[in-house]
Amino acid sequence: MALIGLIVTGAVYKLPYYAFRPGSVRDTGRLISVEGQETYPSQGSISYTTVSLGQVTFFKLLAGWIDDDVDIEPQDKVLQGRNSDENKRVNLQLMDTSQQVATQVALEELGYDVPVHIKGQTVLRVKEDFPADGVLDQGDTIVAIGGEPLDDLQDLDRLMGDKHPGDTVDLTVRPFTETPAADEHLSMTLAASPDDANKGVMGVEIVPSGVEFEFPFQVSFDTGEVGGPSAGLAFTLGLIDELTPGELTGGEDVAVTGTINSDGSVGPIGGAGQKAAAVRDAGMDVFLVPSLDYQAAKAHAGDVKVIKVDTLDEALAALAELGGNGLALPALGPEQPAGGA
Repeated sequence: MALIGLIVTGAVYKLPYYAFRPGSVRDTGRLISVEGQETYPSQGSISYTTVSLGQVTFFKLLAGWIDDDVDIEPQDKVLQGRNSDENKRVNLQLMDTSQQVATQVALEELGYDVPVHIKGQTVLRVKEDFPADGVLDQGDTIVAIGGEPLDDLQDLDRLMGDKHPGDTVDLTVRPFTETPAADEHLSMTLAASPDDANKGVMGVEIVPSGVEFEFPFQVSFDTGEVGGPSAGLAFTLGLIDELTPGELTGGEDVAVTGTINSDGSVGPIGGAGQKAAAVRDAGMDVFLVPSLDYQAAKAHAGDVKVIKVDTLDEALAALAELGGNGLALPALGPEQPAGGA
């Protein structure tokens, strides 16, 4: 009986660990809806990738340790002080924001003017051993720096552009909580950027918060309960493909991951190895990934061709090498012809 009890416990009792497993590969063309503008079907496809995340039992923990395509992480690192419902809400919010930014970037690439207003910059990820580590959490929103509100997409770069290592910045932060909380006022001494020793940084990756876009027509994405921002680049490319005649991928089925920023830059994602394994198992031929995730993706991609990109322009160029028309996109909007984000 004791043995049976141990077996049942090992199979049912949840441990404070989470398993990151290969998830799904989903065609964006089936998820994007456009109203008031002509769309064009494509022979090829642009898919985004997901990771399956779940709390583990003892037996699943052992299985995860054995499986090279599974990563096991402590609960505290995954939830960052939130419960599972709060974590889900943060990720759904990040997914919603990434869809809107992806729409903005795609439409601007095609010549449309998209006015944008924001209510701050939300922390997507805090980098270990940087000044923000232990001070800011994922989901917190920086609403002002030095008393100046962040209500424009360029405000953060403007206010931080001349900061150096050792400089102190005063932040107004709206904490991520289940119920509304008062803004907090924090000070932080900046560290040197890994890319530029003269540039002071907090050590955070951010996305705009409370974004209000003035789109010329309605675009929606049917992603259900999938959360997180890592499908941003895939949505940008998928929408461009929907709105333009011809083949953006040259008729190939391409998987894509990476966040998208309003300036067209592509950011790193989590679970690159698991996403690459999902792409491999789905039989895809090509996988576009941010350069910082290239090695992890390559290690799990099998025979899939992994291409690293850090901007929308680089992604369009990579697809053009496959035979796509991304370097000769038509100008659809009233602005100057497209050709570079």
